[in-house]
Amino acid sequence: MRRIFFLVIVINVVYSEKSFLNLGSFVCPREDKALGRCLRDALNSYIPQLVTGVPEFDVPPCEPLFIPTMTIEQSGGPVAVVSSYTDITVRGPSTMKIKTINVDSSKNEIVAKLHIPELKLKGNYDLKGKLLMIPIEASGKFIAKYGNIDATVTIILGRRPRPGGVDALACQDLDVKFHAGHASVKLDNMFGGDGDLGRALNKFLNENWEQLSQEFQVPIEKALRDFFKPLADHSFGTLNADDILLT
Repeated sequence: MRRIFFLVIVINVVYSEKSFLNLGSFVCPREDKALGRCLRDALNSYIPQLVTGVPEFDVPPCEPLFIPTMTIEQSGGPVAVVSSYTDITVRGPSTMKIKTINVDSSKNEIVAKLHIPELKLKGNYDLKGKLLMIPIEASGKFIAKYGNIDATVTIILGRRPRPGGVDALACQDLDVKFHAGHASVKLDNMFGGDGDLGRALNKFLNENWEQLSQEFQVPIEKALRDFFKPLADHSFGTLNADDILLT
């Protein structure tokens, strides 16, 4: 039954007296701190289902995420490389655990702190540059991993008018910021199978993983926004704004 707790939440929110929200199988106090803890527990019970989706409630599969393309310039010491990455899939968001949710009804704001054990990216790469002053050019498949990720999701709530009814709750804005504890990348089929050159460049990339993480951060944050935003829109759109918002 726990697999449908949150789905019941987003469909059947009603008041239970003045100080509680009856959220299906979860009865949450309306007071901000207690509501945040209740929402955390409800969402953590729901997140593992996001890989496959829940068709009966119109929640689509949410993994893998997709990043069409990104370009990275890296230079340091003997290496100067411009690499582009395309058709990138991202797996791992559904393994996240929400640590805290803070609700600030005076600001119409929800801030969630969460942890993701690992994000795994796969796709195609193409690079050009110089290694030890030698022109290099390579293309093939790549795998990148980000581990021990702490992320913050900030949601601004608003109202969306319903024809002939009370306003629906709306996800007015959603922002994601994250920090990875470590990262790695492996580029396959480099330099026509030249193992020495391939190992040298992969070593350079991984020794400079913090720069790699920073370069990938913006597109990954966008991918995570794409992961959360439709879910927030769907979930909040079923709720009455007056049940959550003070104004």
